[in-house]
Amino acid sequence: MLMHCQIPSKKGRRTIATTSIRRTNLDEKRRSDVGSYDYTLRDDKGLQFVAQMKFLTLEQLGQFLAPALEPAIFETPKQKISEKKPRGGKRDHIPWPREYHKRLHATAEIVRRWEHRMGYVETWKPWTPGPTWVRVNEAGLRNLNLNWNEILFPQRKKLTPNGHISQVNQRCLALALGKDQAPVHEWISERKIYIDHCRQEGFDTTRAHRPDGVMLLKADGTFPFKGNEEILLKRGQHIAIEVELSQKGAERLGNGILPALLRAYDQAWYYCGNQKVYDKVVRARRDYLDTNEDRKRIRILLLDEKIEEEEDNNS
Repeated sequence: MLMHCQIPSKKGRRTIATTSIRRTNLDEKRRSDVGSYDYTLRDDKGLQFVAQMKFLTLEQLGQFLAPALEPAIFETPKQKISEKKPRGGKRDHIPWPREYHKRLHATAEIVRRWEHRMGYVETWKPWTPGPTWVRVNEAGLRNLNLNWNEILFPQRKKLTPNGHISQVNQRCLALALGKDQAPVHEWISERKIYIDHCRQEGFDTTRAHRPDGVMLLKADGTFPFKGNEEILLKRGQHIAIEVELSQKGAERLGNGILPALLRAYDQAWYYCGNQKVYDKVVRARRDYLDTNEDRKRIRILLLDEKIEEEEDNNS
């Protein structure tokens, strides 16, 4: 299966090959692999994605590491295989697990290496029950040759399954699977957009509106618009992705956000967390944009599940 999303690698970065770093203590008897680790292409790919997205749950990271980005599934007792599996030794030949708990365990083992052996990430479980989150620390950014500032975990209330951060991550993965007829693309994260803007314009410039991500299309495509009409998508276009869980003021939308997106990008796909937010964006598109051509460049969709409105202090 062809993956719909690619995370860009840093140009000029060193070639990644499997390397071993070994620390030994002759005064202690221990297994030969204790205190050592391999740094693999999968490690580099996963750390790069975490760095781009700022914060990820282990479930989201586990889906990204799947060969075709397939989501995890829950097996029923009848589906589970009871045969004994070999223990110990290298497990490179074992396919990436699809069953939810097995995948979560495999992802946690990888992240444990990153955190305790390599020192590249930090994890946090802000809620019980709730998912464990992971972020790349300063040492991890240096390892990736990313000259970015470290971003610490936000307030606990921002790290919820239905919160904005989690929903942006979920949308990135869904679009990578071709959801909503998204063509094959490269995902450009909000973090990278911010860094590129600051390097081009300077950190003291007025902050332009930044979307939650951008799809750089690697193939042509289409999507339906009002009846039988289709909107064409062309390779090389930049499509801004917005995930909105709170109602914005009509003027802020119509005179600020929507025109800013149209100035900077070929199209914008605006995902709304509930019907009230959806209706507000639809009215702003209708009342504030001057031409039908501009209105067609703003695609408005509902998220898969209704989400309670988040408090927005900037409306």
